[in-house]
Amino acid sequence: MNPLVSIARFLALRIHKSKVPTGFTPLSKVRVATVLLDAEWKGAQSLVDSVAKYFSGKGIRAEIFALSPAKKPVALKGAYMLGRRNVNWFGMPRKNKRTPRVDLGEQLFINLLPSDNFTAQFCASASKAVFKIGCASSSKGIYDIFVDSEGHAPSAIFAQMAGLLDTVK
Repeated sequence: MNPLVSIARFLALRIHKSKVPTGFTPLSKVRVATVLLDAEWKGAQSLVDSVAKYFSGKGIRAEIFALSPAKKPVALKGAYMLGRRNVNWFGMPRKNKRTPRVDLGEQLFINLLPSDNFTAQFCASASKAVFKIGCASSSKGIYDIFVDSEGHAPSAIFAQMAGLLDTVK
């Protein structure tokens, strides 16, 4: 990777890191949840539908963001698209009128993307959510719970996360 990109990413993570203390929070105290997923996955639309159904059943507003590296990403119904046009040259989401805001004052942040995705790592680090769940255990101190994603389908990963969320009291 280009050293300039590495430095820019390091500085962006350091400057925009949330200072809100995180910890286990029961779903009864959560009003807004943000979920990041990959728009290129097989069955991404069904995953968006199952995430929306799970959170609507709990009375929680779900804001779902689908990341896609394609020039013309496939639109997913019920999800905001973050394509190549919505991130800057080193992977940080742009702050303009055409880009949906990822930081929406959520109390729960779920990242279903792998650890090598900088945009997802930045969103998780900058999120002011009090409870964060992710698949990337290598991200130092970002997530409260890690879920192993090796060899599992995204829908199975979310089902495992939902099971964990239901047990937190």
